[in-house]
Amino acid sequence: MKEALTKFVLSKKRVKNRVYFSPRIYIPTKLANDSSFPFKGEEVPVLVKIKGKKLIIQKATKKILAKYGYANSVEK
Repeated sequence: MKEALTKFVLSKKRVKNRVYFSPRIYIPTKLANDSSFPFKGEEVPVLVKIKGKKLIIQKATKKILAKYGYANSVEK
């Protein structure tokens, strides 16, 4: 499974007396469990970027981690 229809949601959160919206993109289980899904196992640092009208999510390399101040994070 190389693609799936999903949804983007803004969840309303309340912290103390403030309200903010937390964006979420759901990845269907069928897609995440597919053998071609690039992220496996535990938490993986990812880079999210916008290119034109596309949202791109990719595994963060050591160079990217260093750029954003996570030089000591382990790349899996």
